[in-house]
Amino acid sequence: MTLTLNAFPIIFGNDSEVQACVTSYDKEKLYELRQNHGKTHTFYRDGEQILCFSQDGNYPISGEERTIRLDDNYWLLSFLFKDGLIRFLTSLGRKPRGYSPIELVSSRPKDNILNDIIIEDFPFAIFVKYELAVRILKGKLALVIDCYTKKMPTQECSYFLNKGFDLIGKYITKQNEYGHIKLAGLVTNIENQKITYQDKDGEEQVTEANKAFLEASVLNLDSYLRFSFGNKADDLIEKIRVRLSVFNSGENKKNKIDRLSSYLKSQEIKSINGISFGLGNALNVTRDCQQFAKPIFIFNDSGEADWAEKGFTQFGPYTKRTFDRNDPSICVICSQQHKGEVEQFVRKFLKGMRSKYFNAGLEGKFHIGTSRVEFFTFQNDSVNDYKKTIETAIQKKSQEGGRWDLALVQVKELHKSLPVDQNPYYVGKSLLFLHQIPVHNFRLELLSDSDYSLGFSLNNMALATYAKMGGVPWLLKSTPTLSHELVIGIGSARMGAERFGPNQRVMGITTVFSGDGSYIVSNTSKAVSPEEYQGALTTTLKKTLEKIKTRRNWQKGETIRIVFHASVKKFNHDEIEAVRAVISDYKDYNVEYAFLKISENHGVHLFDSATAQEKKGKYAPPRGKYLKLSNYEMLVYLIGGKQLRQETDGHPRGLIVSVHKESNFTDIKYLSAQLFNFSAHSWRSYFPNPMPVTISYSDLIAHNLGWLDKVPGWNASVMIGKIGQTQWFL
Repeated sequence: MTLTLNAFPIIFGNDSEVQACVTSYDKEKLYELRQNHGKTHTFYRDGEQILCFSQDGNYPISGEERTIRLDDNYWLLSFLFKDGLIRFLTSLGRKPRGYSPIELVSSRPKDNILNDIIIEDFPFAIFVKYELAVRILKGKLALVIDCYTKKMPTQECSYFLNKGFDLIGKYITKQNEYGHIKLAGLVTNIENQKITYQDKDGEEQVTEANKAFLEASVLNLDSYLRFSFGNKADDLIEKIRVRLSVFNSGENKKNKIDRLSSYLKSQEIKSINGISFGLGNALNVTRDCQQFAKPIFIFNDSGEADWAEKGFTQFGPYTKRTFDRNDPSICVICSQQHKGEVEQFVRKFLKGMRSKYFNAGLEGKFHIGTSRVEFFTFQNDSVNDYKKTIETAIQKKSQEGGRWDLALVQVKELHKSLPVDQNPYYVGKSLLFLHQIPVHNFRLELLSDSDYSLGFSLNNMALATYAKMGGVPWLLKSTPTLSHELVIGIGSARMGAERFGPNQRVMGITTVFSGDGSYIVSNTSKAVSPEEYQGALTTTLKKTLEKIKTRRNWQKGETIRIVFHASVKKFNHDEIEAVRAVISDYKDYNVEYAFLKISENHGVHLFDSATAQEKKGKYAPPRGKYLKLSNYEMLVYLIGGKQLRQETDGHPRGLIVSVHKESNFTDIKYLSAQLFNFSAHSWRSYFPNPMPVTISYSDLIAHNLGWLDKVPGWNASVMIGKIGQTQWFL
C-alpha cells in the first residue's frame, strides 16, 4: 500500500541569495511596473515594499539594491517559481491565467470531451483544465497539480441567433482587454444582430452579437441540446454527465496529473533572475497517514454501537423512554387528485415496507406508538389552495384544543423554480412554523420510485422527522476532558434569484453542540449584508452563550472550551477580535477557544494504491484517513471509497482543517478527530456527511431562514419558541 499526494517537491539550485532592487509599495505603481516592464522584470510585493528582480541586473526603478537570502523565505521562492512557470508555459504558446492557483485550459480540439458524444457542429466544448498551486506540505515547498473540466463557448452569439435560438433572459460573456472571458450581463433585447443586456450595475449596455458569447453554463448547454436535438437531448445529457463523472474519477485524475507532472519534470523552469527549478516525485506520505477510529453512538439505556442501524435494532433511539410525542397526531396535506397514492405512501412511511432497513416504519423503528392521521386535500397547485388547506387543518385541530405533532406536505419538483411568495414549499412551512408545528415536505415524484429506492428514502425521512418532532436518535460517545465544551458552527447562505440582482447574505447563524453531540440551541440573526455580518455574529454569540451559561449552570473557575467551525475563506482579524471581545466578558471562567477553518476547495488529493483495483472508488483513501500537514493544518477524509454510491461519483474530496494561530487551544489532532465524529452525526441521513454537522446544519438554517424571511407575513421571532429548539431545518 502506498499513499501519495498530488504534490511534487520543488527542487531549486544551490543559490541561497538573490539580488533585488527595493522601493516603497504603492498599488498603482506596482500595477504600472508590471504593465510596462513585465516582460523583462518581475515585481513582488513584500509588505510595504516592492522587490524588483531583473534578468540582466538593470532595474527600471530607483531604489536600494539588496541581497536577499532564500534559505527560509518560502514565500519569495514560491513567487519566483510561479513567475518562472507562467513564463515557461507562455513560451509554449499556452495561455495560463491567474496566479494562486495558475489555471491552464487545454483548447486543443482532441481534448474536447464532447467530441465523440456530439458529432454534429456544436457551439460549446468541455476542455481539460489544470490548476497549479504552490503550498508548503510536510515542511516542503511543493507544486500541487489538480485537474477539472471547463465548459467553454466555441461560437459567438451571432451563431445562436442565426440558428433561431432565443437568448432573451440568458447570461452572456465578453472578452476583456487581456483576452479573458468575463460575465457581461443578462440579455434583455435583441434587434438586428445587436444585443441589449443589463450589466452588474443594472445599466443597459449594447454589443454586437459577434462580439459576445452565450455563457457556457449547464443550463444554457442543456437548453441548446434540447433545442437542437429534441427527444434525443436527454440521452446526450446523460452521456455527458457520465463522461464528466468518469473524468473526475480517482484513476483518471491521477493519470492526468501524473502525465503533466512527468512533462514538467523533464523541463527546466527558470526564474527571471536565473534560478533553475525542477520537480521531484509525488510526495509519498504512507508512513505519515493515520486512521481515526469510528465514532461510537449512544442509544437507549446507554447502548453503544459504531453503526446507527445496528444501534436502533438493538436498543432503540436515545430518547425512546422520554419522547413526549408518542401516538402523534399527523396532518397530511396533499392534492385530491393524488390522495390514493399519498395514502399508500404515508402508510409505508408509518408502518414500514419490505425493505432492508425500513420494515418497521417510523412507528416501529422509533417506538412512537400508533399515529393518528388525517388528510386535507387541495384541488390545484396554487399557493392559495395550499394556504387554505393548511389553515383548515390548523383550525380543525385548534378547535379540538390541540396542535398537530407533525405535518406532512406534498410538493412537486417544479415548485423549486417558483418565486418564494408563490412557492408552496416556503409558504406552507412559514404558516406551520407560525403555529409551532414541525413539517416535513415530500416530493410527489418520490411516490413513483421503486420499492428498493423508496425504502432508503423513507428510512432517511423517518430519521429527520423524528428529530423534527424533538426526538434524539443518538448521541456521540465522548470522553469528557473538562467542565464544559461547546462546538459552534457558523453558517451562511447567499440569497437572490438573479446573478446581478440584489443579493442578501444570511450570516451569523450558529448551531451549538456539546462535546457529546447534544444539540443545545440554534440561534439566528436576520438576513444581513456582508458589512453587517460581524455585528450580527457577535450579537448572536452573546445571546447564545448567555442561554447556555444559564441552562448548563456554569460555575466560577470552571474551564469552558469553545470551538468555532466555519467554512469561510479565512477568519479575518476583526472577526476574531469581535469574538474575543464577547469571550472577555466571561472572566470568571477559564476560557479556551479555537477558530477552525474548514476548506473543501484546496486542490490537495490523497491517492491510495490499496484501492487501485476496486470497481468503485479507485485510488480513494478510506473514510477517516488523515494526514498532518503542519502543526496547524490537517487533511481529513470524512468520506472514502466505500461511501461513494456508484462508480461515477468521482474521487472523494478531503477537507483541510486549519486552526487559526490566534487560538489559545491549538491541538489540531484533537480538533480534527472531533470534527470527524461530527461528520457522522447528521440526523438528515444515516450516511456519513462530507461536511461536519456543525457546518451542514448551520448552512441549512441560514438557507431556510433566508428564504422564509422573504415570505409575506413571516416573523422570525416564532423560532424563539419550541420549534426553534428542534431540527426543524432538516
